[in-house]
Amino acid sequence: MTARLSSRALGSLRFKRESTFRVLSYYFSVRANRADLQRYLEHALDYFAVEPDLSEHRSPPTPGLPPRYSLVDVGKGPKRYRLFYCEDELMVGPEPGTIVGYALWHINTESLIRTREFFLVHSGAVVTPAGHGLLLPAASGSGKTTLVAGLVRAGFGYLSDEAAAIDPVSRKLYPYPKALTIKNSSRELFGELKPRRNGVLQDVWHVRASEIRPDADGAPCDIRFVVAPRYRPGAGIELESITPAAVVVELWMNALSRSVYRGRGLALLADVARVARGYRLVYGNLEGAVEAIAGLTSAGETDPAGATDDVGA
Repeated sequence: MTARLSSRALGSLRFKRESTFRVLSYYFSVRANRADLQRYLEHALDYFAVEPDLSEHRSPPTPGLPPRYSLVDVGKGPKRYRLFYCEDELMVGPEPGTIVGYALWHINTESLIRTREFFLVHSGAVVTPAGHGLLLPAASGSGKTTLVAGLVRAGFGYLSDEAAAIDPVSRKLYPYPKALTIKNSSRELFGELKPRRNGVLQDVWHVRASEIRPDADGAPCDIRFVVAPRYRPGAGIELESITPAAVVVELWMNALSRSVYRGRGLALLADVARVARGYRLVYGNLEGAVEAIAGLTSAGETDPAGATDDVGA
């Protein structure tokens, strides 16, 4: 059984500092009793840093609100590093990178669950060099992050490697620029990054878009392209145009906000599909996929709103 620190013992620890963040709708704070752990998280979450917001505190106090993450190094043993969510222990482990990675994963998950002001789609999201939004809807494990990182390196603006945030009123695409999570299988494609944060070496790299390209941050934009990617080892480039109805299906299958928006979500996606060109892309190497997407978006910039077929067709 995992040994647990009591809430009193947790409160007696000396933390370096406490930093506050707002990721989409999710407001929380992070503290660590080791400076390098604190710096790593602050670097990965830098885009979302905010000043402490007293309006997030409840009166009378409500346990666990606002949430606080505590990263603790107890000094020795196989359970040396511990992650707390408020006063509950979420994870223990022998390496700091595992704890840091879990904290960032938990923050991302809570942010997506708690957000209501955007319709969220499990999708990569970038901005073309001409300023048009491109969605890359796909399930987990489809290589979205690798493809997004390759596009950013090639000159596209970064919006997200995890979730496309669509404003339900304007239908515009907004940034959710979390640190890209580059896994072991893709590290050799981005060896120039070699991220090591303040002594916390990660198996999964948490890379800010500005580390890939200094001017990589994307701005809100209209959605004009939807490319549903599928990585298949050894494949060439297979690119096919799809109908607006098929675009809606791809986006709805990967929607994260279905339970909240329901029918309104389908209407929103139908509006997106009416003005966006849709494609499916099968690829076996990153360079070929980036070239294919750059080519089709460049060719479509002269008439990006060409997909005007009836969505019900």
